[in-house]
Formats: sequence, structure tokens, C-alpha cells
Amino acid sequence: MLLSRKNQLLLEFSFWNEPVPRKGPNIYELRSYQLRPGTMIEWGNYWARAIGYRQGNSEAVGGFFSQIGQLYMVHHLWAYKDLQSREDTRNAAWQQEGWDECVYYTVPLIQHMESG
Repeated sequence: MLLSRKNQLLLEFSFWNEPVPRKGPNIYELRSYQLRPGTMIEWGNYWARAIGYRQGNSEAVGGFFSQIGQLYMVHHLWAYKDLQSREDTRNAAWQQEGWDECVYYTVPLIQHMESG
């Protein structure tokens, strides 16, 4: 039984790497952010700098935003070797100067977020 269905037309953020499959067994995390209306450009400007903090282990697979469907929706796709690698990589970002500033300024732009 189909309970619900949603469609979105997504475009890539220009500052993310080209999405390609990762070697080996990985776990993939899709983080979705519903932004406040009118904040997409501000979000993109902060993440254009922030993505550099998260590309050290090649975990950044792709970043996308909606054009059709639910608007002001952003999706980040990450790949990790395992859950420990995910934790280590996310913790390491906090050690880099500038990451905390990015989080500080982007969190208020979010209405809702989820990880799947």
C-alpha cells in the first residue's frame, strides 16, 4: 500500500564535488534541511566555505537544492566507511578554525532537519 509520495527536482550546488560512488562498503547519510523562505543564497554562501572543512576524508558526496516540489529544501549526501568514521570525521570538523562560525550562522536558517 502506498501511503505517500513526494517528488522534487534537485540541482547541485556548484561548490560541491561531482557526486560519484565511493569504493568499498560504505554507509551513506542523507541530511535534509528545510530552510526558512528567502535564505537559500545565504545558506549557499556559508556552505561554499564550509564544505572545505568536510572534504578531508572524501566523505562529501553531493549537495543539492530543490527547484520543484518542496521549496527551500537542501540535501547533503555523505559517505563514511562505518559509524566510527562518521563520528571521527564529524568531530574533526569542530577542530578546524571556521567550522563553528559556519554552524553558528547556518543553524538559524533551518526550519526542520533530518538524517536518513
